[in-house]
Amino acid sequence: MRFAVFCSSVEVVVDDVWGLAAGSSAFERVRALEAVSARRRFEALLERHGPRLRGVAFAMLGGPDAVDDVLQEAFVRAYRKLPGRFESERQEAAWLYKIVVRCCLNELRRRRRRPAVPGLPEDEAIAAAEEPSAVLAVADALAQLPVDQRAVVLLVDLAGFDYEAAASVLCVPRGTVASRLNAARSRLRAVMREGSGRGA
Repeated sequence: MRFAVFCSSVEVVVDDVWGLAAGSSAFERVRALEAVSARRRFEALLERHGPRLRGVAFAMLGGPDAVDDVLQEAFVRAYRKLPGRFESERQEAAWLYKIVVRCCLNELRRRRRRPAVPGLPEDEAIAAAEEPSAVLAVADALAQLPVDQRAVVLLVDLAGFDYEAAASVLCVPRGTVASRLNAARSRLRAVMREGSGRGA
């Protein structure tokens, strides 16, 4: 008898909290609870990784032009494919970064197919003029890297991934990550030296 009273009181609480009709089936109630749970898990995931994901997307795309659109596409894909759980925070991060990096690569491919009109919109030119020159120099140097090298630098140096996690995100062997990172850092040093030589 106690169990029946407990179950009926739980049903009333669940109905009140989730706004389910008294005649809803148990399956519908479970589905409603799962949907709310998935949403909360996804929101927590974005709270933990959102700012760094934005930084990676910004740097991969070379500017603010399509960052919001790419992140929105990536977040929708991630939400639809959200696993029930992750083995570790590292696995969680690698899964999410892989989606964002792939969406960025897709955007860069789209850009190659339809070249942009030269010139910056006025508000971007003003914002760029207000940024410190060192930040602009690094952003310019990153933009000059090939996409595969830029992705490795951003994942390892900006996002703090180790070589294994970066390899998992990019779907390449660990050795490829190491060689791309070495080449990218050498190229960045050369570009930065060249830039500082012009500025002097």
